[in-house]
Amino acid sequence: MAWIRYFPFDLLYNFKTFNLNTGIITISHNRPSVLRLWCCQIKRLREELETYIPAVVVSDEADESICNEYHVFHITQQNNPVTEKFNRAFKYMQSQGINAVMTLGSDDIISTEYVRKTLAELNNGADYVGTRVFYFYCGQGLDRGKMVKLDSPQTKGIGRTVTKAILDQCDWRLWNKPKNWGMDAIATKNIVKYAKKKAIIEDIIVDVKTRVNLNSFKIWGQRLPQVPPETFYNILSEEEKQILFAL
Repeated sequence: MAWIRYFPFDLLYNFKTFNLNTGIITISHNRPSVLRLWCCQIKRLREELETYIPAVVVSDEADESICNEYHVFHITQQNNPVTEKFNRAFKYMQSQGINAVMTLGSDDIISTEYVRKTLAELNNGADYVGTRVFYFYCGQGLDRGKMVKLDSPQTKGIGRTVTKAILDQCDWRLWNKPKNWGMDAIATKNIVKYAKKKAIIEDIIVDVKTRVNLNSFKIWGQRLPQVPPETFYNILSEEEKQILFAL
């Protein structure tokens, strides 16, 4: 189990069980405060599930210290093309013998229950797990603290989990074109060709909007129904809340 060399043994033995089947990946660029929140959620997920969850971030060299603080593996890679950063993350998980991979944006925060439901569906034979319900939270600016809910007609890349059975068909490279935009459509096309059993789950998955996002909270906040931000706060650890409120 080659991944063990990257983590202190005292950390690993704090967990009652070792879940080596499912890993979580993200990529990031030039937003260390948001990435710290993402890494802190990995700490919460491991503690509440009492399970070691492999996680990797592909981003700028400056992010390595944050990842090390939270025992998240870090890979340094340039930001262009973005698709190669995602592919690199998947190939890392392949090298670690992982059987399923969840993809999150570096500003995406999920509930522990979301992971539980995903693992349950994988155990029931699903090879592709996703959701149609998303939340957008404003972390900075005039709308800070507001949150809206999106009920989508279809699943998106955010929070999507794909198994080894599908990834093997693509050589663990869901993106076969060098792209910086339109990435979800490319991955979905490659996944759908090989997916045999799809599962749809629903729980809390939040896209935290800040000034460094490609699209602002206002785009969503003007047309989606508001929901109490406590829906989000209630899934967070105290450390996560401190990081969130300090953005």
